Amino acid sequence: MGIGNWVSFGSRRVVGSSLAALCIASVACGKKGPPLPPIVHIPSAVEKVEARRRGDEVTVTVTVPSKNIDGTMPVDVARIEVYGFTGTTPPPASRFLELGIQVGTITVPERKPDAPPDTAPPPDTPVPGGTATIIESLTTETLVAKPIPPAPTTKKAAPLPVTTSPGTAADTGPLRRFYFALPFSPRGRPGPPGMIAELRLTTLPPAPTELRATNLPDAVRLEWEPSGGLIGFLLERALAPELSPLDDPVPDVVPAASTTPAPLQGPTRYNVYRELAPLEDKTTTASQPASPVEPALVNGVPIDTLTFTDPLTGLDGRQRCYVVRALRGDGPQSVEGMPSDPVCVVPMDDFPPDAPSRPSITSEEGSITLTWEPNAEPDIAGYLVLRGEAGDATLTPVTDTVVTETRFTDRTVKPGVKYVYAVQAIDSRLPRPNVSAESERVEETAR
Repeated sequence: MGIGNWVSFGSRRVVGSSLAALCIASVACGKKGPPLPPIVHIPSAVEKVEARRRGDEVTVTVTVPSKNIDGTMPVDVARIEVYGFTGTTPPPASRFLELGIQVGTITVPERKPDAPPDTAPPPDTPVPGGTATIIESLTTETLVAKPIPPAPTTKKAAPLPVTTSPGTAADTGPLRRFYFALPFSPRGRPGPPGMIAELRLTTLPPAPTELRATNLPDAVRLEWEPSGGLIGFLLERALAPELSPLDDPVPDVVPAASTTPAPLQGPTRYNVYRELAPLEDKTTTASQPASPVEPALVNGVPIDTLTFTDPLTGLDGRQRCYVVRALRGDGPQSVEGMPSDPVCVVPMDDFPPDAPSRPSITSEEGSITLTWEPNAEPDIAGYLVLRGEAGDATLTPVTDTVVTETRFTDRTVKPGVKYVYAVQAIDSRLPRPNVSAESERVEETAR
């Protein structure tokens, strides 16, 4: 018997089919055990929720989970449901879906496994670890406080006393709108509860009035009347009344539950929004209109004056529409009111450049040379050189073309004749350029 046909197993020798039979009976020979349950990934909690109010709309921004509850990646998240509740205290996270109303759903697209790692998702697409937003339009119903009933009890007695939520709408404090976000896996399994964001519901500041726009050479200047009119402007800046030393101090009173928005606090400031008309696209057809452009905030920080200047980086013939909103409060609790009536302008370059400065003149045999300082405007296309004879009230161009340098030599002069020169700057506006006033006139007699 060859050595390849037998093996020693303890004190026995097993050959051929006997070895196979032994392997079938032994788990050590590779027999599979019972099937393992499939791995189920559940997304981790939404760690950040922020709410900002602008007029009758609230923008809710959430952070998309970046990993699963067990720390594995990529995260298995298909959607995030956002719920809202109005009251003076929030319901427990475990009852938010029961007591709140769903205000929106954020869909997180699944990344294909075969997609290149450097493939960027389309703009505004929710991605793990990034942010996503929904907008809720506030209604009369959403501005009314709701009660928090006691938690339902079961027939089975609990081994220990359980504290339940109060059975009234909240007890004290200002009226607020609470937001809660819950992630779900592609199989519909919810993740753990996360943070609850809150937004104080206050009365809105009145919209500014009489918004006006003025074209400047390199900007659009906006002016408006204050929120609340002149009376509101004066009352806001009035000094607080002084207490008389004879007055008794007012005892502290615990505020009752609020069912109406609280009055605004703090000074009024302003935000300016600009909407640019889309650039003309010759490939866009009537059946495929251009995508709308959302108004953009153009001031870096809130404005505490009644004017704003929007610089122009270039003129492309597009219409610019502006609105102004009054702002109260700071940070996430700030509230913007309704927009002013819009004002629209199409900035045009109707402003001539400055006249060239410091012209000087020299004469040589058969020619006169004129030089001047260059203009500082960025859109200068060139200069016009004007000439006349002594005593002429009006000067005429020496050449039919624009001079692009700041030096010109006139070789068409006649000896003994006294000439008068001036220079005008011309910009690049089309179809008709703007021309400056004449520079200072200089005279020289040709040789």
